[in-house]
Amino acid sequence: MIKIGLLGLGTVGTGVYEILTNKYDIVNNSVKEELSIEKILVNNINKKRNINMDTSILTNNINDILDNNDIDIVVELIGGVDLAYKYIKRALSSGKHVVTANKAVVAKHMIELHTVAKNNNVGFLYEASVAGGIPIIKSLKELMKINKIHSISGIINGTSNYILSSMEQENVSFKEILKRAQDLGYAESDPTDDIDGYDMARKIAILSSLAYKVELKDSDIKTSGIRNIKINDINFFRKMKLSVKLFASSNIKNNAITAVVEPVLVPTNSVIAQVNSNLNIVDIECDILGKYQLIGQGAGKDPTANAVVSDILDIINKEYEDFEITLNEEVALTNDINEFKNYYIRCSFDDQSKIEKCKDFLSSMSQDIEVKENDLFCITNKINIDSKDDLLLGCTKFSKNIFYARMQ
Repeated sequence: MIKIGLLGLGTVGTGVYEILTNKYDIVNNSVKEELSIEKILVNNINKKRNINMDTSILTNNINDILDNNDIDIVVELIGGVDLAYKYIKRALSSGKHVVTANKAVVAKHMIELHTVAKNNNVGFLYEASVAGGIPIIKSLKELMKINKIHSISGIINGTSNYILSSMEQENVSFKEILKRAQDLGYAESDPTDDIDGYDMARKIAILSSLAYKVELKDSDIKTSGIRNIKINDINFFRKMKLSVKLFASSNIKNNAITAVVEPVLVPTNSVIAQVNSNLNIVDIECDILGKYQLIGQGAGKDPTANAVVSDILDIINKEYEDFEITLNEEVALTNDINEFKNYYIRCSFDDQSKIEKCKDFLSSMSQDIEVKENDLFCITNKINIDSKDDLLLGCTKFSKNIFYARMQ
């Protein structure tokens, strides 16, 4: 009998509990041993919950799980960073396998926790930390057995994608769609991580660290979000037959890694433009297979819980043992200043006198500038990352509301 300790009974934790209990026969047919949930850590044991369960397995004492020698697998779903990291490390150090959906902890402590797991002959799996129900981490590990990974890119945040696709399809403001996303539970009350790109930065850091065998932190990644986008931007894109997506990407050339999260403009008839609502898409370029693409549900209770349970089954079936991270010390993070792209820049003004000054500033690096009422729209010449950053910084002297996107 494999016994599980579940940390957290929120949305995803409830989903995991339901799969392991309601799908008991199916789950047990996938493994060589029976499994059961021994204990569940919650903040309030007496809280009313919308699931039928044996409340005697609930506890508010973490030691009932981490010090319980009968528990084989700890599933961490409490969120946050410091406390979750402490519990995960303690569980691994005591010889318990760990499954987590915590992208923040994995992005910050991946290499260390893999090392602790290896030293204690246990598994540390985190499929649910990236792209929800898409088995991207398993696919990446499988590809790496034969292929050398050249690049990873995609839409890996359902909230930002829901906002952008809704703005485009319904022609409503960012503020209105964000409020709706919060009401529907797609966005947190503080949506900063999603709309400013930090959530994506953590996810691309995880995938890149695995693919390129480096310790890449989310803080190392140049990150921009969609907070300043306006309907005027969407209307401008529509005239150009383009759609905007918040995109994460990384690539490796000559042992140098470039990684970025930023808005990107793609043709409206492209596959990426059709990935809407909370769907995610991930593209992997590798030397033998070429382009490998996955599309699926990127967030939500059921997709994430499915990924967690899949990791649990992989641990029981010992399918984690053949993967090991050996860091490539020759690889370094860099910004590829030799990659030149066109960029879209929109500046909005309260002071009309500043429009011409901003227009003059942008003219030397721009092929097309349009002014409509209080907005200036600009398509740059092909420039590199440093030049783009200089332009954006210069624009802040004239405008406080700026949105940019890279042309695909």
